[in-house]
Amino acid sequence: MVDGALSASPKPAELGAQLVSSHWYRVAGIKPRLRDHLKAHAHRYRGQLWHVVEDRISAKFHRFDTQAWRVMRLLDGEHTLDAVWHHLAAQGHDDMPSQEDILNLLGQLHALDLLVVDTLPDLAEASRRGAKQNRQRWMAKYMNPLAIRMHLWDPDRFLTRCVQRWRPWLGQWAVLAWLALVLPALGMAVVHWQDLTHNASERLLAMDNLILVAVLFPLVKGLHELGHGLACKLRGGDVHDMGVMWLLFLPVPYVEASSSWAFPDKRDRMLVGAAGMLVEVALAAIALWLWLWLEPGLAKALAYDVAVLAGVTTVIFNGNPLLRYDGYYVASDALEIPNLTQRASRYWGFLFERHIARKRDATSPAMAPGEAFWFTLYAPLSLAYRCFVMLSIALFVSAQYLILGVLLAVWSVSMGVVWPMVKSLQKAWKLSKAPDTSRLGRRLIWGFSLLVVLLLVAVPLPHRTQVEGVLWLPEEGLVRAQQSGFIDTLHVVAGAQVRPGQGIAKLRDAQLSQELQVQEARLAAAQVRMDSALVNNASLASQAQIAVAREQAVLRRLQERGGHLMLTSQSQGQLWLPASEDLLGRYLKKGQVLAYVMPAKAPRVRVIIDQADEDLIRQQTESVQVRLPSDPGRVWQARIVRAVPGASRQLPSAAMSRQRGGEVVTDPRDESGRLALQSYFEYELALPDGFPHHLIGSRASVRFEHPMEPLAPRVWRATRRLFLSHFQS
Repeated sequence: MVDGALSASPKPAELGAQLVSSHWYRVAGIKPRLRDHLKAHAHRYRGQLWHVVEDRISAKFHRFDTQAWRVMRLLDGEHTLDAVWHHLAAQGHDDMPSQEDILNLLGQLHALDLLVVDTLPDLAEASRRGAKQNRQRWMAKYMNPLAIRMHLWDPDRFLTRCVQRWRPWLGQWAVLAWLALVLPALGMAVVHWQDLTHNASERLLAMDNLILVAVLFPLVKGLHELGHGLACKLRGGDVHDMGVMWLLFLPVPYVEASSSWAFPDKRDRMLVGAAGMLVEVALAAIALWLWLWLEPGLAKALAYDVAVLAGVTTVIFNGNPLLRYDGYYVASDALEIPNLTQRASRYWGFLFERHIARKRDATSPAMAPGEAFWFTLYAPLSLAYRCFVMLSIALFVSAQYLILGVLLAVWSVSMGVVWPMVKSLQKAWKLSKAPDTSRLGRRLIWGFSLLVVLLLVAVPLPHRTQVEGVLWLPEEGLVRAQQSGFIDTLHVVAGAQVRPGQGIAKLRDAQLSQELQVQEARLAAAQVRMDSALVNNASLASQAQIAVAREQAVLRRLQERGGHLMLTSQSQGQLWLPASEDLLGRYLKKGQVLAYVMPAKAPRVRVIIDQADEDLIRQQTESVQVRLPSDPGRVWQARIVRAVPGASRQLPSAAMSRQRGGEVVTDPRDESGRLALQSYFEYELALPDGFPHHLIGSRASVRFEHPMEPLAPRVWRATRRLFLSHFQS
């Protein structure tokens, strides 16, 4: 859907208190009137009556309060302004507008090109206004990397015929059919979520699949936009514009359904805004069912593309109110706050003017109770989400096409972050130079601007990296099974002091014992054959000796394995045997930890570091602090003693996985719960003496303190690391 400009008049409470203006004599005799192509619609927003004026030539809508409309409806071109003002004075309303208020209203109407006067027009001023409007339209078209529009067709007659034919089926039966189709499909999407998301970037952005996407995407969005048009016609609106919008470099149809803004019932406006999403979600549900039923091939690939494209774009773009797509207009009507984006931005500008520039005449765009709250939240959330979506798209595209992703990221950041900051600075500069800004206001503006610049580039701020670790012993403190087998004998009780080389437990492996007996028999037979060859046939003696040596080597390997059945301590300390009363008869796999030897010194902390943070931690760490979840108020100082040189997906402990309460996402197909979905670097930290030894295996919070640094270089480095790690550069 395409929006028009929806403006609003000043609040009645903030109109001027003086009824007479010294400039009134200049305009008292003119006879202005509203243009003939304007149409007014009465709306209610948050309990207040407003009048929405529709400009049927420019397809724009302008909102005025009751006081402004009481003046506007008297502008008929036959009565002078002085007569209009005296007529208003004779009515005796409490909110009688002053002459200055009427002059301000006339200025607004003139700027919006809604007014006609009986004097010769200022051609130079009209030319400037036209050039400004053309420039604004050009900026709206081409300065948004995600939406460049071109008009193609007037679909009004076609949609009228469709509504006339399908009207009996567009009521409650359509709602029931939609629910019956979508709700089961939503459950199936949850069940098959792993299959749907596995290697999504490779499946969607592969060159052969991009050809399918280029064909399917416009068709899907064409049905989406027809949903808007049909809903608008169903409620009595007009649809005279259909064209192509370049969305992420793909041609996508759009429909101009802004005539729905004239609907007095907000539910009708919300239906038009949501109709495209309803159509697209239904289409995604149909495609999902086909994807589940079809055999692998082209048809299944097409169904997958439609299901993902229709579902993902609805959630990320159309359905989210933080972007100016369908969900935004639905939310605006639900909250009864028209023009939410612009008014939220103006509200933050008002806060700056009122509290920083100290302008007492600053006008708040909040015109009804509760609007200020939503303005305060919406502007920063919308900016943050736009940046997040733009960068996410750039990263997603760069997985297959690096240069394209980088260009899109630069364009998105420039238009989503840099350009708004430049405009804000320009406004602050103009405000500081305005003649009505007080000296205190100018000082506060310059001081605030200087403070922002200092915080960004000059003032050093605390810098730290927070990671998660697990308390662990050095490798020599672990008693591991070197050979698989069943625990047959325990030679040491739990809590006893042990020394290096002391036996802890003896394993039993019946298969290994049988192999030893068989191999001993084979060796004896080979030795008998060798002795016989030495006596009877010297020519075969060398071959027999080789056979004996081979059997001896096999026997030594088996005996070595048998020697590993004895588990011994590698260090000195106190033995910790978890669940020692149930150990006899338990089966141990090779490499499994049986016991721990607690040394006199404290245990180690094994932490995993994200690849993006590894270089910073390795080169710019001043101190390391460790906190335990059981005692968060106490801080333990640690030091780095070992760093694994290569990245790995294997976690030191399953306690770090989300399944065990940690923060690392692991592969659900891995039974051990220790295989992460992405690679990490592993560090080992030494703790001071006195650290509690009985917490081995529990999680710990680790903070790496870095030198203080301003915010700007830190953000730049973090963004650079993000892209480099994602691009694997």
